[in-house]
Formats: sequence, structure tokens, C-alpha cells
Amino acid sequence: MATNQLRWIKNLLGAKEPLIMLGLFQSGTDQAIKRGEILERTDDGNTRWIPMDDDFAGNANVAIANEELKAGDRAGYYEIIVIRPGDVFEFDILTAGNAAVGAAMYWSDSETLVASGSNILAYVADQDHYPLKQGHTADDASPDSGETLRTIPKVRVTFKEAVSALKVLQVA
Repeated sequence: MATNQLRWIKNLLGAKEPLIMLGLFQSGTDQAIKRGEILERTDDGNTRWIPMDDDFAGNANVAIANEELKAGDRAGYYEIIVIRPGDVFEFDILTAGNAAVGAAMYWSDSETLVASGSNILAYVADQDHYPLKQGHTADDASPDSGETLRTIPKVRVTFKEAVSALKVLQVA
């Protein structure tokens, strides 16, 4: 079950807040949407935003819902977060794991990523689950921090540039 969550964490290139724009949605009676869901822009003639599903091809126009659409809401324009280079978002991982920085992440559902699949959506972008910096035995007697990454239930990612809706919105 989808839940409302703020997914944007930070921008590695210095932006202080997410890029919020308006995107076209169908009515809430057809498609209820929670804040924080991964969205794809359809090409079915209606060109609207819907929660990402399993027909994602790896080059879709992707954004993040920035507000909830409830059953009965009107079709029209609502807030989306347009993904930019350096934007970091946090999502659940389908099976908790120990993903290293740069590891590919794939779609599982509109609020969950998984470590394997057919179309890369994002890459791991944080080291919060890494052990502490290792001590140099020749210089000090610091404890051994090891090299094992902790298993985590959530992952912070940057989306691959090819999926961002930013290129489409700049042309429009």
C-alpha cells in the first residue's frame, strides 16, 4: 500500500530544494496517487503522469509525485518533482541489502526499488551504511572497522539521467 512520503533528500550539486513543476494527471477516481510515488509520463495520446508500472523501458520520462491525489480529485495539473542531475531520493528496497555506492537499482513498484532487473532506473548514492574509516595499523592502534557493508531497508539514489523528464520539459 502506497504511503505519502517526502523522497527528496538533497542535491549533490548544491540545489537547496527540489525542482517542483506542474504535471498533467488523470482524475483521482481513475488513479489515486500518493506523495513520493515514482511516476512515468504516458505516451498513449493523453500524455499524463501515472505511477510507474512494469512497462517502464528504461528511457521513460520519470518524475516524483509531490502531492497526494485522492479518489474523486479532478483531472488536471498537480505538483511533481522533476529529477535533476545530483538529486538524491530515498526509497525502500524490496529485499534489504548492502548495496555499494554506484550499484544499479531497478523498479519494483512505484515506491520500491530492487537490486536486479531489466531496466536500470537509478544508482546508489550514499554511504550511510558503510563501516567507519579503517585505521592505518602502521600509524595508530585504532580498532578494525572491517569491510562489511551493513544491510539496509532503504536506499538513497540518484536517477539515471536518461529517465529524467527535465529534457522533455525544457523543450516544451
